[in-house]
Amino acid sequence: MTAADEAKQLDSVTDRVMDQESMSASKATEAMSALASKRNKDDQDVLLDSIQVSKEDVDLIVAELEVTDEMATKALKEVMSQGLVSEGQSAVGEALRKLIVTPLTIT
Repeated sequence: MTAADEAKQLDSVTDRVMDQESMSASKATEAMSALASKRNKDDQDVLLDSIQVSKEDVDLIVAELEVTDEMATKALKEVMSQGLVSEGQSAVGEALRKLIVTPLTIT
């Protein structure tokens, strides 16, 4: 085997190792990103679960927009968690706006 052939084989091996390292780094980054987003989602779910909404507000939204109780409740809780309403005000108007502009999906 000539020196040129040996050099080509060595380059091939090092390229393959570099590709594998690059793939491992990208997989690690993706995994870390997925864990971070799951953690943020879990934190958001805990926050939303702690917010109480009135049954009358939920019923009003269900009647007006013909959405499920779950969707109405989620919209109210999200509006309240984002601070879109002042203390003592009803969140119904903002929740209605939210549902009309950006429909929710229940997961």
